[in-house]
Amino acid sequence: NSLKDIEEITNPVAGKYALADFADALTDVQKVKKDFPSLLYQNLVLYPKATSQMAKTVLGPFTHMRNFLSASAFAAANGILPLGNLDDVKQAFAALQLKGFRKQNEFYQELLDLGVVNSNVQIKQIMDLMEDAKFGEVLNKVGPDYNGFNTFMKGLKKLQKGAQDAYTAEDDFWKIFTFLGEKGRLDTAYRNSGLRLGQEFVDPNGVKQIFNDEYLKREAANLV
Repeated sequence: NSLKDIEEITNPVAGKYALADFADALTDVQKVKKDFPSLLYQNLVLYPKATSQMAKTVLGPFTHMRNFLSASAFAAANGILPLGNLDDVKQAFAALQLKGFRKQNEFYQELLDLGVVNSNVQIKQIMDLMEDAKFGEVLNKVGPDYNGFNTFMKGLKKLQKGAQDAYTAEDDFWKIFTFLGEKGRLDTAYRNSGLRLGQEFVDPNGVKQIFNDEYLKREAANLV
């Protein structure tokens, strides 16, 4: 049973039925990727496209500035004054997954489970595109000892990783800050209405809830 459960998790279509054409498209996709024309497409089209997008986003200093400022405007639009609560600012910085921070890893993991952080669609699309192109697998094998382009890319790997982490952190900071602000506002609003921790109540959707920290976190995450 456990093997079957694992198969269902790793392959959601296992044991399902589909029209022949659709089934072939799903099962043959890995075979297609191994064909030489497919490898050429991945490395001569997808890979340059991904690196170009990365250069314009993750590696662009002005893009980093725009990313940080636009995220702060999102917090302000939700009625949360940017950098208004210094305690929330400190906690948001402490949770960032950047070198020199990472002081609240458990809190960050909790936010990750709630879907608050690491949810930048653009950066995920770029990394998915790079993964589809297998990071230039063929191009990396050009040159003496199959190490031509790869030698150059290894030199830029640390720069790319640091820029990618910074891009994500810029987005995460304001999401964490907004999350904390929303959680605080919800807590104040419910307490002002007469609720106390552990008390049962009916939420705006008509569902019975328990007023506690977990409920506030879930609701705040839904608002971010």
